[in-house]
Amino acid sequence: MPGGSTRDLTPLEYIVLGLISLKPQTGYSIISFFSDDAYGWSASPGTIYPILKRLENQDIILGELEMEHETRPRKMYTLSKLGSDILDDWLREVPKTFPIYEQRELAMWKFQFMEGRLNKRDILQWLDNYLDAIRISDFGRRQFQDRTLAQMNEVGQQSVHRQLIMEWTLMELNLLRTWLEMARARIAALAMQTGEFKAADGL
Repeated sequence: MPGGSTRDLTPLEYIVLGLISLKPQTGYSIISFFSDDAYGWSASPGTIYPILKRLENQDIILGELEMEHETRPRKMYTLSKLGSDILDDWLREVPKTFPIYEQRELAMWKFQFMEGRLNKRDILQWLDNYLDAIRISDFGRRQFQDRTLAQMNEVGQQSVHRQLIMEWTLMELNLLRTWLEMARARIAALAMQTGEFKAADGL
């Protein structure tokens, strides 16, 4: 990056890049996207405009002034080649499994931005890698739960509430795994329909 900066972007900065990748955006349009609080992210003008300035200063996005009705200039942002590469690298990263809610939300953002950017093979590989991470985490959590409950029983400190919380965590993981399996099957079927893959590819 210009100036030798190699800092990692924040999750919200990556999301801003993803939104700009869908179509050119103004600061106002990005803020409006979050205005209903449906996504659980803080995206006030005091947050978004500094992000846009930082990304533009690092040549990750490009800003171009446009005249609206010849009286109100506005800045329209697009991805630079650097920004496009940074976004695609982030999209290919496999999400962590914990904390479940935060990482699941980021995974859904990634999945949304992948369409039209990554090829079906890369998307399927991402889904497979994420599924593997969920299975490993699920196995570890079950082992931990069984040991914890056994130890609690041994010392006479049984807790129905703690057991229910542990079971809720496992149910969350199972739900995510089910969705990933469904998404993989549908993407693979779509790739077959469009001719991007053939039966011999072993999807």
